[in-house]
Amino acid sequence: MSSNQQQTVSVYTVIKCVNGDYETERPFQDGDYVLKVVGTCPKDGRNLYIVGIYAVVPEEKKGS
Repeated sequence: MSSNQQQTVSVYTVIKCVNGDYETERPFQDGDYVLKVVGTCPKDGRNLYIVGIYAVVPEEKKGS
């Protein structure tokens, strides 16, 4: 990749129930951090918390 090209990086937040029976992910939001409580589980009403944050970098297209 040349220095004048920019890559778009997608960042996601993984959210899980304290009980471990529910997991989802959503786009990263400002203020997200691992172990932050972000709501209640739709299955059992216990806390949902952030278990991970990761980025997806698109693969560089190689010219032929």
